[in-house]
Amino acid sequence: MPQYRLSRPSCRAEWDVYHRIRQDVLLESRKYAMEHPDEEDEPHHYPLLLWRDNDPIGTIRIDKLDDTAAALRLVAIDPVLQGQGHGRALLTEAERFARDLGCAKAVVYSTTEAIGYYEAGGFTEDDWAECEIAGVAQMVKPLG
Repeated sequence: MPQYRLSRPSCRAEWDVYHRIRQDVLLESRKYAMEHPDEEDEPHHYPLLLWRDNDPIGTIRIDKLDDTAAALRLVAIDPVLQGQGHGRALLTEAERFARDLGCAKAVVYSTTEAIGYYEAGGFTEDDWAECEIAGVAQMVKPLG
């Protein structure tokens, strides 16, 4: 049984993998710019690699929005490993991380293509932010 964990990239090589996975998954769909901001020192923003055993296979950024909510952003699994259950493991680890930050719920902006993925993970559509983005659903999951 593979062991999964999330951790912040800790060296330049890990940051390179982090950005490569995001570019491979998100750049193609125009959701990630090559001129990405340096995320290494942003407070309340947690750029994380998903590790399966000793291999980095995915990325996520968790933003602590307030004392109750964590936003899951830029979720990506290495394209050659998609469809094998790693995305579900990523959500499980992200929810654990958010609970450890003291958050009671996770929120996400989902593309229409990813709504089923988040619904399968227990998220429901709910307007958690005032702004509306065309083609994007706002989704929430309690972290009880």
